[in-house]
Amino acid sequence: MSRFAGRGLDKLWFAFLALHIPISLLLDMQTLYPSSWLEGTALQRFFHWSISLARDPILGGAMSGSKEFAWLRLFLYLEGGFQVPCFAIGAWGLWRNDKRVYPLILAYGASTATTLIPCLGALLTATPKPPFTTAEYLTLLSEYIPFLLFPLGMAIDMGIKLVKIVNIAQERKSI
Repeated sequence: MSRFAGRGLDKLWFAFLALHIPISLLLDMQTLYPSSWLEGTALQRFFHWSISLARDPILGGAMSGSKEFAWLRLFLYLEGGFQVPCFAIGAWGLWRNDKRVYPLILAYGASTATTLIPCLGALLTATPKPPFTTAEYLTLLSEYIPFLLFPLGMAIDMGIKLVKIVNIAQERKSI
């Protein structure tokens, strides 16, 4: 079949997955890379610039190595070890309209949405000094909420698609 022979939502999910790859590798995963890889590089400057946009307590906390953010480091290992491969395989499968990636995309969506809920909770309960400005708060929410909503949408969409596929298979089996 031709690429994207499926529905229009597959194009949206493909674009999101393709966008999430560089964001994860260039930003999120920096908290896990050895510091010797990053010292004095443009990548390190990009990370610090990104954090400074809204005084991001999540990525800043992860980079600090604080025990308070140990939970986030575990989620970042999950992102690097499971979610990043899912981005690549899922995007490739959507590009080729290969339905075998649906369970993987469902798992990625559920995993990512689940990890974003505590991150948003930490943002909503953070008490920085000085307090966040409205602009900083809106910037933080605009950076994190899409990474909750899009994966959650993917998980729901893939779940619906898989139920339809199973129903078709069940109907054929009973004939």
